[in-house]
Amino acid sequence: MLIYDRVVPLNRDTHRNLRIRSSQHNARFAASLNSVPVATVEFPSAATEYAIVFAKLANGDFLPAVLVGLRNQQNLYVDDSARWRRGYVPAFLRQYPFVLAEDRDSGTVTVCVDMAYDGLSEEEGEPLFGDDGADTENLTRAMGFLQDLHNEFKRTAAFAAKLKELDLLEERVIRFGTGDQPQAELNGVYAVSEEKLMKLDDAQLPDLFRTGALGLIYTHLLSMRNLERLSELAQQEEGKGAASGAVN
Repeated sequence: MLIYDRVVPLNRDTHRNLRIRSSQHNARFAASLNSVPVATVEFPSAATEYAIVFAKLANGDFLPAVLVGLRNQQNLYVDDSARWRRGYVPAFLRQYPFVLAEDRDSGTVTVCVDMAYDGLSEEEGEPLFGDDGADTENLTRAMGFLQDLHNEFKRTAAFAAKLKELDLLEERVIRFGTGDQPQAELNGVYAVSEEKLMKLDDAQLPDLFRTGALGLIYTHLLSMRNLERLSELAQQEEGKGAASGAVN
């Protein structure tokens, strides 16, 4: 669950008095992530700041994510005040502390909340439910966001499945720094192979174009230039010499 620690279904009886303190909202929950999942609808915004790569899941499927750190449990975009440092904040983080859980058999979804989030309280903040147990406007808005994001990640899964079907993804090793001892090295990262992309036959390309997948692929490839930006952030944080990002 990455950023989630103590997830429970949101219940209008059990959580009738639960409130969320938006003024306390911070990114501490994401401080140990070196990558964050993104939906394809986010590619244009995410590509202005981050390198978009693909992570291989335990079941063999792939999921696009943006790189935010050079090492495990390092997020260069969360500052000392637990605030997101700059740039676009991925929707996966903006949904927190809520998340939708889907029953694989029935397809029904349940709104859940991470009770470990320090912005939840029964004394302070905006209520999630009214005195009559009805959803407040804030909760209704949050639930709409969750449903939209859930649907977008389904479309994203279909896009990633297409890349897998066409065998376009290749594992890369991303090294930061120069010389025999790089500043950092990331493994288990996948990217589209331009060589394989160029070898697709004429029967495969029209479908990628019509579905928008081809545009997403090139957005992903162009975003890899942002590896240098990530390296610069590491330099600022760690006070080390200049480093550059290279992909093999």
